Amino acid sequence: MALRGILKWPLIVAAIVVVLRVIVERAGAPAAVSNMLSVAALTTVLAPLYFALQIGLARKPRPYSMLIQLIFIYAVCARAMVLPTYWAARMFNWTESRFAGVDAPNPLVGFIALPLITAAFWIVASMVTGSAIGFITLAIVRSRMKTTGIAG
Repeated sequence: MALRGILKWPLIVAAIVVVLRVIVERAGAPAAVSNMLSVAALTTVLAPLYFALQIGLARKPRPYSMLIQLIFIYAVCARAMVLPTYWAARMFNWTESRFAGVDAPNPLVGFIALPLITAAFWIVASMVTGSAIGFITLAIVRSRMKTTGIAG
């Protein structure tokens, strides 16, 4: 199972979530609805769980290292998909709270600094939270496979 293979579907899901969230927000749905379409939830919880299960069940060598690599690559790619929404928010004056600050008078802040700082924050949060969740999940999967006697 190559990194590319395990990343394919989670990245497709992230792209769909990014597009759906913009559509839902622009359609005027309540914040509670648009917040359910969260790339942050994907990168910090759901994808690390998926990666840990896939790695654990496949009995990959160096599973924890592979998990960290997958979480990092996924978080960076997913946040890169979100960046254009921040640029569009600045250009079209979108007012959703997640875009607070992109309307700064200085274009450098609105187009570059704020979106990149936000991306960096969520990448770090994904690495910390996602790694913790993934490590625990991976440890449980591996211990269950040992106790049930599943040969690899």
